[in-house]
Amino acid sequence: MAQVIFENVYKSFPRRKTEQNTTSDGSKAIKSQPNQNSVNVLRNINLTVEDGEFMVLVGQSGCGKSTLLRLLAGLETLTGGNIYIGDRSVQSLPPKARDIAMVFQNYALYPHLDVYNNIAFGLRRSQQSSTTKQKSSSIENTLVGMTRNLPRNIRYVSSKEKEISKQVKSVARLLQIEPLLSRLPKELSGGQKQRVALGRAIARNPQVFLMDEPLSNLDAKLRTETRGQIVQLQKQLDITTIYVTHDQTEAMTMGDRIAVMNQGQIQQVAKPLEVYNHPANLFVAGFIGSPPMNLLSVDWVGNSTLQHPQFKLTLPIDWSQLLRDSNTRSLVLGIRPQHFTITDAETRDFSVTVDSVEALGNETYIYSSLDTQTPLTISIFSDRLIHPGENLPLKINPDKIHLFNANTGESIQPCFRK
Repeated sequence: MAQVIFENVYKSFPRRKTEQNTTSDGSKAIKSQPNQNSVNVLRNINLTVEDGEFMVLVGQSGCGKSTLLRLLAGLETLTGGNIYIGDRSVQSLPPKARDIAMVFQNYALYPHLDVYNNIAFGLRRSQQSSTTKQKSSSIENTLVGMTRNLPRNIRYVSSKEKEISKQVKSVARLLQIEPLLSRLPKELSGGQKQRVALGRAIARNPQVFLMDEPLSNLDAKLRTETRGQIVQLQKQLDITTIYVTHDQTEAMTMGDRIAVMNQGQIQQVAKPLEVYNHPANLFVAGFIGSPPMNLLSVDWVGNSTLQHPQFKLTLPIDWSQLLRDSNTRSLVLGIRPQHFTITDAETRDFSVTVDSVEALGNETYIYSSLDTQTPLTISIFSDRLIHPGENLPLKINPDKIHLFNANTGESIQPCFRK
């Protein structure tokens, strides 16, 4: 177990330019060459993952989260900055010397090895067990070689292999895959392959687990079951874990903290509910939450009043000073779908016409728009039947709104939410 620190990390890749040349036979040949201009994939990443913490990196595809994980694993080289595991700076160390174990999206199991040997492979290579730290005696090596071609039950088993067998079986019991030890990967289901991949990582007893979207190949039901197993397992082992996903549901349900990334930068790091209830900026507000937060352009017209072309909204008094301090009248009003109330014509803030409805049983999603350019999503928990084309009078819960500076995108937080 160890703390992981990313200190002012940068990563860039060189652009490539293509040149089209004509060969001697008249055909066209395309030649790719490095360009002096580079693509910045990660910029100014500063993040500390505490000892034993489950940290989730979440963001859209291409935001740099997997690249950050690969930098920690040693599969990519840093452009700038430092990475520490415990008190060691690791950017100059090869992957095998970093004492990490990684679970990949595609499981990366050896197809010709059974489950037992897939789990044991890393132990044999890394020599983690206490007995493998000493050279085996020449007599033991000779006995192993002499009996290698004999039936398995009468072969000589070295002390090193006995230790490995003990560790493999212990991990198999932990993951409930003991009956699968003799099977090949092609004989396993997706969920079983995932547990074998986890077992291979756990068996090495590393300081840090790295997981790169390990559940993306599973169906919805199995994904839900497996993410609960991973969280329980991580708590039981108490090993520092960094988990990469683009699925916000995984991020919200699995992480002790989550780091939301966008375009190579960390937007916010906090506990899941803190990120959901107090998004730091417009990107986080729109990304975290399903369905996402509704974002409406409004103007502050003085005191605690917001003006939209379709409605006016009076805010709690706590907002007054904050709005004066924000030095802008152009704001973005954020309201989550569940914070609308269907009301009557007299008390409504505005009305919308229903475009479409998704009835999920426990809740209903209603899709409409305030105007041609502002889509609106409403979530209700009731048995009321809503039909497309219906006119709905809506009221906003003013205690649940979020306001953002329209120029900077930064959140304006009222004092009663701190």
